[in-house]
Amino acid sequence: MNRHKLTFNSYTKIFILLLSATLYGCSMTDNKSGLADDKLTTTSYSEAFNRAFQLQQQGAIKKALYYYIEALQHAPNNAPALVKIADIHVLLGNDSIATHAYLQAVELDPSLTLAYQGLGRIEMDNRNYKQAKIHLQRAILLDQKRLQEQGANKQDDYYRLDNDSPIISYVTSAVIEDMQRSFALARVYYQLALNQNTQSANILSNFGYSYYLTGELKLAERYYKRAINADPSFNRAWTNLGLVYVRKNQYARAIKTFKQVMTEYEAYNDLGYFIMLDGRLDEAQYFFQKAIDLSPRYFRKAYSNLEQVKMKKRDLLLLSSNESL
Repeated sequence: MNRHKLTFNSYTKIFILLLSATLYGCSMTDNKSGLADDKLTTTSYSEAFNRAFQLQQQGAIKKALYYYIEALQHAPNNAPALVKIADIHVLLGNDSIATHAYLQAVELDPSLTLAYQGLGRIEMDNRNYKQAKIHLQRAILLDQKRLQEQGANKQDDYYRLDNDSPIISYVTSAVIEDMQRSFALARVYYQLALNQNTQSANILSNFGYSYYLTGELKLAERYYKRAINADPSFNRAWTNLGLVYVRKNQYARAIKTFKQVMTEYEAYNDLGYFIMLDGRLDEAQYFFQKAIDLSPRYFRKAYSNLEQVKMKKRDLLLLSSNESL
C-alpha cells in the first residue's frame, strides 16, 4: 500500500511539472495572460485554491490555472484541484491534458461526478458517443445514489436533481439517447434537468428538438418558443423554430423566423436548402434564386445550391426518360 502511494505521488509530481510547462508555454505566447504581473506565492492549499477560484470567477482562467497548480503542489493528491485544472484545460483546448487530469482525479476519488462529466463532454465533443455515454452514465449513477441517500423525491423512476447534481451529464446523455432514438429516456433526462433549471434556453431547445425528431411539431414549437422567451439571443432556438415552420409548409413564417438570426437572403437560401432535402426541387430552386436576387454580392452558397437542384432535376428527368423506353 505504501509503495503504491509513493509511486502515485511521484507520478503526480511529474504531472504537475507537465501542467506547469504547459501553463508557462501559454503565457509566453499570450501577453494578455498577465501571469508575471499578478503572481503571488501562497503558503497553503486553501489559500492557493481560493485565489484560483476568485480569478476563475473573474474570467482570468490562465491566472486561475497557475494557482490551481500551486494548490496541487501544496496537496499533490487533491482530486478537486485536478478537476478544476482539467476544466480550465478544456476551455484552453488542451483535451489530452484535461483527460489526463480527470482520470487522475477519479483514480484518487472514484465518487467525483464532475470528473466523469468532464470526461464525457470531451468524448462527446470528439464524437466518441459510446465512450461519452459510459462516463456520463457513471456521473448520473453516482448522483442518483447521492440523492437517494439524502432522501430526495422521485420523478419518473429517478430522484429529483438538486444544486449539486451534474446537470450537464443529464442533458448530454439526453442528446445521446435522442441520437440513438431512445426518445422516452431522453425526455426523462431533459425534464429532470429542466425542473432544476427552468429558464435554460439550451435545455428547452434540446427538448424541442427531441419532439421535432419524432414529428411532434406542436410540442417542438412550444419548447422552442419557451427557449426564445428565456433567452431571445439563443440563435439555435430561432433556427430550429424556423425548421418547424418549414416542415409545416409555412414558408412565410419560416422566413420571418430565420431572419431573426440571419439576413433575408441567407434566410431564403436556408429555406431552399431544407426544402431541397425534402425533395421539393421546384420550390427549392425558386428560393435559391430569390436568395441570389436579394444578395448584394455574389452569394456562392446559393449559387452552389441552385446548381445542385438543377443537377437533381436533370437526373430525375433522365431517369424518367430511361424508364419510358
